[in-house]
Amino acid sequence: MSESTGLAGQIGRAGAVIMIWSMADKILAIGKEVLTAQRFGVSASLDVFNLAYSFPGTIVLFFGVLGAAFIPLYLEWRNHSSRAADSHATWLIYVTTLLFTCLALICFVFTPEIIRLIGYGFQPWEKQLAVTMERLLILLIIIDGAGILFRGILHARKFFFHLCVAPLFVNITIIFLLFFDMGLDIYVLVWGFLIGTLMKTAYMSIVLYKKGFHYGTPLPFDRQKMKALWFLAIPMLGNSLIANSNVMIDQVMATQLPEGSVSTLRYAFRINDFPVQAIIAAVSIAIFPFISEEAAAGNKENLKGIFKYTLIFLGFLTIPITCLVMLFSEDLVVLLLKRGAFDMEAARQTAQTLVCYSLGLFFYGYTFVNGSFFAALQNAKALFYMGIASIFLNVLFNIVFMHLIGVRGIALSTSFTMFIISIYFVYLLKRRLDISNLSEIFSSFYRIILAGACMLGTGFLCLRLFQMVTTERWIYLPVTLTLVCISYLAVIWRFRTKDLNTCWETMARMLRNLFLGKKTDQEAING
Repeated sequence: MSESTGLAGQIGRAGAVIMIWSMADKILAIGKEVLTAQRFGVSASLDVFNLAYSFPGTIVLFFGVLGAAFIPLYLEWRNHSSRAADSHATWLIYVTTLLFTCLALICFVFTPEIIRLIGYGFQPWEKQLAVTMERLLILLIIIDGAGILFRGILHARKFFFHLCVAPLFVNITIIFLLFFDMGLDIYVLVWGFLIGTLMKTAYMSIVLYKKGFHYGTPLPFDRQKMKALWFLAIPMLGNSLIANSNVMIDQVMATQLPEGSVSTLRYAFRINDFPVQAIIAAVSIAIFPFISEEAAAGNKENLKGIFKYTLIFLGFLTIPITCLVMLFSEDLVVLLLKRGAFDMEAARQTAQTLVCYSLGLFFYGYTFVNGSFFAALQNAKALFYMGIASIFLNVLFNIVFMHLIGVRGIALSTSFTMFIISIYFVYLLKRRLDISNLSEIFSSFYRIILAGACMLGTGFLCLRLFQMVTTERWIYLPVTLTLVCISYLAVIWRFRTKDLNTCWETMARMLRNLFLGKKTDQEAING
């Protein structure tokens, strides 16, 4: 077995542990969306909340790169002295929390101006409601910002279990408040996020203490450590711009469209985001420490292997998911959301928007993998430049497409932007890793695309035939779903390559760990 294949096995075991808990979190997130749809539908007040939350949420996600930048630095410090590394980390936690507090105070003072800027399409009463909500939600900048380096430490020390369990507190809290009607109306979401995020941050800090992290500062504050963190983080802001800022921009521009458009966009994005966060982000989290170690050791051959297998694995997972969404988007949205205030028209609009998002699923997923490689290689200037470029591209395409097909155009614009950015990043990594050609990757991709085309063809044919003989929907939908999945796997198996075989083995290993995981694997992943 080659060394890179052995690494794929380790990543598979780590990915399985992360996937279990990421899946649990995303199932809870879908449950939260179901209850939210039943309670608020696509109402104007929900539009206001979604936009108000997107501002502090995007800021925290944007500065989340501090956690990613911190990982290779913390690992380097620990190679010299564990106690010194914890001391430097504690100082950085203090300083970054202070910076987030100052930023939150500035945002609090200028909240009316912020709402006028990002909610320019809202009615006056909506803007007033947004100001009130925003001043509460700005506390997330302090609470969640303080936890960014906690996540970085958990990640660096490969405590993946606790890293993935912590976010559960947010969704559980919101579901609890929605289920037991507290008479808070739309503010139930505001307080749910605040309380849940506070519990998440507190949990991570306690876990680190229990795992032996020393919060003391026996060493004096070293400005060079802070400088090193920001020196590495600032270029990485580009990847954060690509992955997060465009979501907020989409919602801001959707305020120009009819009432409910922001909420429609949000529902569609959350459903499309499920496989990305539950599977792809799990793989991205799992590979990052391995990439960092290989990059530090200068082992370029193993980095090439990880890049190749990750890219093929990403296509292996996302292309069939896109096909399934194209076939069953309306049925999926109806099943998940159509109840209470969420009517059939809202379901149809959300389903069409979901399809437009799903067209860019592979490229959206690739941004997570791409960020991990550039962060581990500590060469992230291109991320910053392309992040800025992605914002301009997204705004331009939004203007064009939203005037042609409404809210669906905003989702399509995001997919198109991700496509352009991802193609360029693959080219950059090809040069950075000295990959002579991508023929092996393309050879597997041709087969995956062929399998996806067969999957779509089988699905459209089955749906058409069942509709012609007026078969009940609850009968032909599961039959069609089974047939399209079999057709995809059959084509992949028939035309498999060595790299696709590795994907099969990695997926099988992840599933075994997912359902039959051994205790020793769990202990290994949790350090």
